[in-house]
Amino acid sequence: MGFFSFLKRTNPNPKAQERPRDISDYRHASAKLTGRDSTSFATIDRIASEFAGLSYGIYNKRTNKEISNHPLYAVLARPNLEDLHFNFFYQSIVDYYNGGIMWKKGKGTEGQLVSLFRLSPQETTVTRDQFTRERIFLHNGHRYTDDDVLYIPSRFDYSTINGGSSIFKAANAAFDTAHKLDNYTNSAFDKGISGKRLVIDISNALPDATKEQVEELRNDYTATYAGPENAGKPLFKKKGMEYSEIGQNADNRAATLIENREFQEHEIANIFAFPGELLSGKSANLDLENLFTLLTEFAIKPLAIQLQESINLLIDDNCYFKFNFHGLLKVALSKRVDAYAKQIGNGILSPNEVRAKENLPPIEAGDTFFMPANLMPLNDETINAYMAKQKLTAQGLNDKGGDDSDQHSPAGDDKQ
Repeated sequence: MGFFSFLKRTNPNPKAQERPRDISDYRHASAKLTGRDSTSFATIDRIASEFAGLSYGIYNKRTNKEISNHPLYAVLARPNLEDLHFNFFYQSIVDYYNGGIMWKKGKGTEGQLVSLFRLSPQETTVTRDQFTRERIFLHNGHRYTDDDVLYIPSRFDYSTINGGSSIFKAANAAFDTAHKLDNYTNSAFDKGISGKRLVIDISNALPDATKEQVEELRNDYTATYAGPENAGKPLFKKKGMEYSEIGQNADNRAATLIENREFQEHEIANIFAFPGELLSGKSANLDLENLFTLLTEFAIKPLAIQLQESINLLIDDNCYFKFNFHGLLKVALSKRVDAYAKQIGNGILSPNEVRAKENLPPIEAGDTFFMPANLMPLNDETINAYMAKQKLTAQGLNDKGGDDSDQHSPAGDDKQ
């Protein structure tokens, strides 16, 4: 078997087109964040990673049953010959926070969707045609329209003309402060955490030292003793020189740096609607289940809803695309079992639907629904039998009620 035959056999989307040369390589969009503060990088990385791992389905609108052979599955599994699903969605979420997601559509000979390619929001200008008001995408000298691009603008500083803005631009002051604090902290550790400065008195040793000699002495000392790599190195005192320290001690400075950093981390996490405890590892009142519930509800779901609405534009009106969030909800096994038992017992889910949520294979007769009455199968035969029994019971009560009514006389009523 030749190499190309092997590639075709293992490719989930054999119709995927190669990446066009006019689309810049933006696979490693996270590199764009390296100039940002570490909290922003960690937050976006966590959100994008969790989002890219979401499962999804395409369902029939009338029956709500999954359409397992829908062609969009193959496109999303391998959007193009350079990207697989996880990396494509991860980088797309990074794109979203940098201004918006732009997927260039690759179409087959019959006009069907066969590929998706990402356009960098930082290299694309979004505007509108002054006559038709159609949205225009200008990218590396090429002009695309809404027919060519699926556009999912960010919700930050949204404009009907230019779309969304980067979250870093929308909340520039907070990110700028965080970036400066990162630089300050790194500088502090590079030069030694102690906030004290060494004062070298050379008035006795070198009373006639020139400015150049003082500067040379300072540089020599800095190169020999400053920085973490020189920590603990013995300091030799020259005759006539006096040493002293001024400034904040190391413990106080370290405490101040930690306090400022924790405050900034909390502020950045709030901007992303991200539970800060998942970054810091500190949680006095919330367990992991509650933290992931907050992450899902406030950070992941708004993104998913916006993407769902846009992805549904790629498929027919008789079906719909939907993300599934149950994998994100880190619920303890005992709680999941209790919840599943109630859902099965009340006819909400079938055993096989529960098994699918736990990534387990279906079982024979597992598609049967049950009702609370002794957990009997919920089918036509059982329902008819149950209704017949209810009818007989009602008739018996009516017959008994008729006998009792004959025993009551108007005289008895008059006595009351």
